[in-house]
This record gives sequence, C-alpha cells and structure tokens, in this order.
Amino acid sequence: MNAAEQPATGEAAELDAGRRWHLAQDAYEEAMTSFEFAVLQVQRGFERFAVQAVHVAGDLDLAFNEVVALHVVRMQERPKDTATIAQLTNRDDLPNLQYNLRKLVSLGLLERSKSGTSSVFAITPAGREITDRYAELRRHSLTSNLAELTDVTTKLHHAIRSMQILTGLYEAASRDLATINPTVLFTDRADSAPEVDDDPEVSPPARRRRS
Repeated sequence: MNAAEQPATGEAAELDAGRRWHLAQDAYEEAMTSFEFAVLQVQRGFERFAVQAVHVAGDLDLAFNEVVALHVVRMQERPKDTATIAQLTNRDDLPNLQYNLRKLVSLGLLERSKSGTSSVFAITPAGREITDRYAELRRHSLTSNLAELTDVTTKLHHAIRSMQILTGLYEAASRDLATINPTVLFTDRADSAPEVDDDPEVSPPARRRRS
C-alpha cells in the first residue's frame, strides 16, 4: 500500500482476515492485541536474559523475580522496605516477594535490618559484586546492540511513556471489573451454571459439569 492508499488518521483499517479472532473486532482492538502479545514476548525474553545473566555473573540459580528484587534493592544505593519494593515492581503478591527477599538474604546478597517497625533490605558486598557483573554482561551483550538503532533513546522514552499510560489504563480496568456483576452482564450465565453432583461418594475435585 503506498502513501496515497493509506487510511486517513482515525480511519479504521481493514482487519487481517487471516488473523482475526475473538479479541479483535476492529483495527484498534487488533493493534491492542498485537501490542499485548509483543509485551508478553518481550517480558519472556527479558526473563530469560535476566536469569541467564545472573547465572553467568555468579553461578546463581535465581528466579526472575529474585533477580529483579536484587536490582531494585540496590537502586539509588539506599535500603528499601518490602512495600517500596512491591510498589516499584507493581507487585501485589507480598508473601511471594517476602520469600524472594528471604532467599536473597540467605544467599548473602542482601542484608536485613530494622527501621522503626519495618524491615529494610540493603545490598551486601557480595550482592554489589554480582549486580556489577550483571551490569557489565548486560552492557556487553544487550545495550551495546541497542545503541546501533537509529534514535533509540527517543524511541525508548516514547515507549516508556506509552506503557506507563497503558499500565494506568489496565489498573483502572481491573478496578472497574470488580464492580461488574457477571450474571447481569452475561445473561446466559444463570442458564449455563454447572450442575453440582450431590453424591457424597464423589469428592469435590472430581465433580464436573454434566454435558
């Protein structure tokens, strides 16, 4: 399609018939779905890189969330409590985060201390060495390649701002979902509710909807 054939700004483009599916009924939804899949793929690639890099840096078998927590604690070179770490990483699974932090403490990468009534975590010399090595590996194998892209800094800033806006929209949509009564929104829910087998000999996990 040449420039003269391009749809005007705001005009809906045709959907790719070969890739239409239930999440996309117009060009906007198709673009949003493609974006979500791109984010998912970037996330998985980031996870694999982070886990592999920390393994090379210190022969450590850390989960992705543990690698992230380690770097976030060192961020700005100041101790942080669990609530701050959760806020910076947009996590609400506090028990899992606390487990991640305890593991990092047990490996000698973080140290835990009291600040008033809260526990705070700080990087240790061993943790500093690992994160320095990680940064060197990242610079050598990742960011040096990004530098070859045209105007990459501006593009990254635009991407960051767009993703910050979308994060807020997803959060607002999640709160909105909590106010929805699905039996009212989906009127077929009441008619299609699964039947419950009252046979006492059948354990709850084995109960299934009868077709």
